[in-house]
Amino acid sequence: MDKSTPVLLQYGALGVLALLAVIAAKVLYRSLSEARDRETARADRLEQELKELNEAVRRDVMAALAQADRAVQDALAAVRRS
Repeated sequence: MDKSTPVLLQYGALGVLALLAVIAAKVLYRSLSEARDRETARADRLEQELKELNEAVRRDVMAALAQADRAVQDALAAVRRS
């Protein structure tokens, strides 16, 4: 057996470990990238829902305020008549 064979085997094992580390890093990056994209889409969807809810609340509050304004005006008019 050649003297350099154990050295080559050692570098071969190191190369395999390095390759496995690169593959693991690539898989981890892909997983994190997909998770980021999924969370970004979720955040966008929730932001849109929040805008719609705020608009509905604003619309309902404006209607309630208009009714309250009419009720106060009617009450003031009734007080002035008496």
